[in-house]
Amino acid sequence: MPRQVERRPAACPSEQDGLLQTSIVCTHRLGCGRYRSKVVAASTRLRWSPVAGRENRAESAAIRAVVRGDVQAVGFRDATLRRARKLGVMGWVRNGEDASVQVHAEGAAPAVEELVAFLHEGPPAARVAQVAIDRVAVEGHEQFAIRGVSAGAFVVQEHAATAHHFDLRLEVEGVMRSWAVPKGPSLDPAVKRLAVEVEDHELAHNAFEGASAAGGVIVWDRGTYEQGGRVAWPQALARGHAVFLLHGEKLRGGFALQRTRAGAKAQWLLIKRRDEHAQPGSDVVAERPCSVISGRTLDELRQ
Repeated sequence: MPRQVERRPAACPSEQDGLLQTSIVCTHRLGCGRYRSKVVAASTRLRWSPVAGRENRAESAAIRAVVRGDVQAVGFRDATLRRARKLGVMGWVRNGEDASVQVHAEGAAPAVEELVAFLHEGPPAARVAQVAIDRVAVEGHEQFAIRGVSAGAFVVQEHAATAHHFDLRLEVEGVMRSWAVPKGPSLDPAVKRLAVEVEDHELAHNAFEGASAAGGVIVWDRGTYEQGGRVAWPQALARGHAVFLLHGEKLRGGFALQRTRAGAKAQWLLIKRRDEHAQPGSDVVAERPCSVISGRTLDELRQ
């Protein structure tokens, strides 16, 4: 008996369940013009996102935009963020150093086009003179965020303890997430430094420098940082891959933390990203050993 199978997708799933329900209609021919149909419910587990949720059949699109005119200090970034999230578009917006506003947007093509139309108008206080649009590849962002703004403090402390090491600390949700880096950070993208996750510290500990029973501590570098990447923080840390930009006195530009082993003392790799601040072949720890507070090295502090 020949059998015909027809798939009828049900309504789109929610962001939370990520489950696509499908009705499968199996039709059996019984002869003499008679048929018997049976509806079988099936489900398929899919990765779901707000982009896909707008219209499953919509073609994905991605653009980079540069908006020029009187577009900074008029609420353009915040307005773009609100509109993008309302449309389910992913990506980022940031103020450029040339007084422009820069945008990366990706998602369902109609939603991206609607955001582009908004960029030509801007919020009421803006005066848009030009919008340059480039079509680019979809990068897989899972959020729409404002880039180029500080996420908080960062500090690198050199610590003479049972084992000499450097502590990298990033401010996340009111505490300093911390990693012990035995060989210290590097500005060479080819160098991958082991970083062992340790307990969180209070922000008040960031400025501590001095001798101790265990040996001593200096503040080797400090500044602010930006959270980057395609996934929002702290989820990026929970997933085991976090991208960030440092604005320190010694460390600048993009870095990544990649978890290689989970557990109580998870192991990560600290890697310098290839950008204008990268210094291939350099050894910044050896070349710039002094504290950014006292100007002394750790050995001088311990004397």
